[in-house]
Amino acid sequence: MGHDLVVLGDLVADLIVPIERLPLEPNRHGWAEGIFVEPGGAGNVLVAGRRLDLSIASLGHVGGDRYGADLLQMLANEGVDVSQVAICEERATVLCIVLADMLHQHVYLGIKDDKGLWPVPNHWHEVIREARAFYTDGYTLRDVLAPDDVVACLATAREAAVPTFFDPGPSAEFISRETLDRVLAVVDTLLIAEPEAEILVPGVDRVEAARALLARGPSLVVLKLGAEGCLLATQDDILHVPGFAVPVVDTVGAGDSFAPALIAGLLRGGSLRDAAILANAMGALVVTQRGAGTRIPPRDELLALLAEHPSARDLANR
Repeated sequence: MGHDLVVLGDLVADLIVPIERLPLEPNRHGWAEGIFVEPGGAGNVLVAGRRLDLSIASLGHVGGDRYGADLLQMLANEGVDVSQVAICEERATVLCIVLADMLHQHVYLGIKDDKGLWPVPNHWHEVIREARAFYTDGYTLRDVLAPDDVVACLATAREAAVPTFFDPGPSAEFISRETLDRVLAVVDTLLIAEPEAEILVPGVDRVEAARALLARGPSLVVLKLGAEGCLLATQDDILHVPGFAVPVVDTVGAGDSFAPALIAGLLRGGSLRDAAILANAMGALVVTQRGAGTRIPPRDELLALLAEHPSARDLANR
């Protein structure tokens, strides 16, 4: 039996270091609150999906090192199916040092080996065909897999009538226009933060940007607006769904967590508005505490945040 959601993405071990203030200054001593390891990148999508009780599988890679083993164990403990993850014994798991300060700023320092892109096992296509939804992101497209492989996985999903979701993330700035056009041609839903949309469609307002992105292939564009919520655009309608007013502690992982909540809402038959409310709530919940990954708060806190939105709350609780 297939999964609710299959995630093709970068399995990264985040080494999170909470500090008082960025930027760091040379020759000046500072203090960190500690250091802890969490699933980053696609790991945030996977854990957030499990918070909503999605049956979810990871298609990704780790190296044959301690970080890879720990990452797989953390995800398995959350109920993520990691049986399809490729373990490349001769390679190093991708790491990311995350410096996050008390002013909600953060810096990412990636660490990866020099062995290039990772392979795509043929059997992953069968896993994708059996899914109810398929998600991937820009970092995977840019630095993890060959673009031809990502496009082929998206095409497999489309041929099997599996809804596809793509978030370019900050990598939008570095993906070629040709490659991005190939991906958008086989994507049903584009999720994109406003700063990345401004890179792809400069000099226009939000509505015009969303419409321009729709014209490149997707049937739904979701423009993520941070604390302001999100803007959803289809060929027939433009819809703004406000966000939630919450105390902001750390924004790491909020955008990653938005996606599986939106997908869960749509898979469960919710309206676009209710699915977006659920996604906004998940993103808002993540920023209320330090770090993401397994630190993403439990579903009962999400339900409490949705107390005044019964339809979206019902989607979260199915």
